[in-house]
Amino acid sequence: MKTKLTLTVLLIALILVFGCSKKDQPTDQAQSDAPSTLDAVKEAAVEAVKESFTMEVDLEKAVADLKAEAAQMDIESLKEVAAKYKEALAGKETELKSLMDKLSAVPLTEKLGKEAQAITGEIKTLTDGVTVLQERLQVYIDALTEKGADVKALLG
Repeated sequence: MKTKLTLTVLLIALILVFGCSKKDQPTDQAQSDAPSTLDAVKEAAVEAVKESFTMEVDLEKAVADLKAEAAQMDIESLKEVAAKYKEALAGKETELKSLMDKLSAVPLTEKLGKEAQAITGEIKTLTDGVTVLQERLQVYIDALTEKGADVKALLG
């Protein structure tokens, strides 16, 4: 019994000594990858912060908040955000045009019907959305103008 217990303890000790030694000594590749991995993570974090600042079309934020953020942004960031708002506006205007065409295709006798009323409701919603987008785009155009940037491409 003492022999089995002694062999078991000896076996466990050997496994611990030789099994754990590999974990304590990192490989050369792991040592060389560690700094570059850390740099990559740092760069990714910086990019994520920049993008999350306001690189998205945000219809929920108050205009005053957008003005405050726009005042802190650089010209390139302002141009990127303004371009996204302009792109969103173009999409809404395309949708609006297709709905207007759809409404004009409804016969005069059915203009007061449910289908025409539904289309009119969608047009109203889109028109409100266009107004909100234009107001927010103007915030970024004003910020660009204050910083002396050329805004002709955004106005045309």
